[in-house]
Amino acid sequence: MTSKLVSGVLFVFLVSVRTVSVGAETRPSVSDFLSQVQATYDKMQSYSSVGEIAADFSMPGMGPQNSHYIFSIKLARPNLYRIEWEQRAPMMTVKGAAWSAGDGNFVSVPGQTNPLEPKDLASALEMATGISGGAAATIPAVFFSMRNDDLKRFKDVEFGQDADIEGDPCYVITGSAAQIKAILWISRKSKLIRQIRTDFKGPMKMPELTDAMAAKVIESMGQRATPDAIQRVKAKLASARTVMNSGLTGFSVEVHRQIVMNHGFGKADFAK
Repeated sequence: MTSKLVSGVLFVFLVSVRTVSVGAETRPSVSDFLSQVQATYDKMQSYSSVGEIAADFSMPGMGPQNSHYIFSIKLARPNLYRIEWEQRAPMMTVKGAAWSAGDGNFVSVPGQTNPLEPKDLASALEMATGISGGAAATIPAVFFSMRNDDLKRFKDVEFGQDADIEGDPCYVITGSAAQIKAILWISRKSKLIRQIRTDFKGPMKMPELTDAMAAKVIESMGQRATPDAIQRVKAKLASARTVMNSGLTGFSVEVHRQIVMNHGFGKADFAK
């Protein structure tokens, strides 16, 4: 019986070692896996998802700021998109959208009767980033392979402990850029991003805005850079710069569901 027991233990041990070895051999390097994920998005003709974002931030002199967004995203090549969101608070709901059906770029902003008309896709998504809770800046940047693509811009990327998102086994990847740390949950099967956590800690250094920089911002919104408009933009951004430079701590978590690739969208799906 002792011999059988020893043999059984050795068998279990060898099986477990073999399993670990096979897992280690088949697991890609983090850089190879991110390249595979980017290639998956690059090959898509269209993408859609729905989801939600929960954020919790605090700044010096202010209490915790909690927010909750729901969103829907539709993207198609070459530059068609429609991103809609709702920011839900106890006393109100604020809605917005950014879209292009091929005849211009538009962003609806709370308090504005008519949508703003940014000059291009990048300007529209940058403009919509803050008011959408970040929904306009994550998957669209990956799909269109923009400069703020999380798969390309983050440094010191490495695997974390694997985890499931709503039953979907995912690789967990961490990375950082300046004062931002990100964690991506990416489906091992579909190679699609299922969840993103972004952590902010410390001062977010913003450069002082010159007249030329302010004019560029105004023109990117499809408006004339008059002297009065330049001064108004500089005053608003100076206030934001003070807040960001004083230190921002907190996090946001963005979850994507009902992901569909290569759906046959028409231009009407992206129109106002």
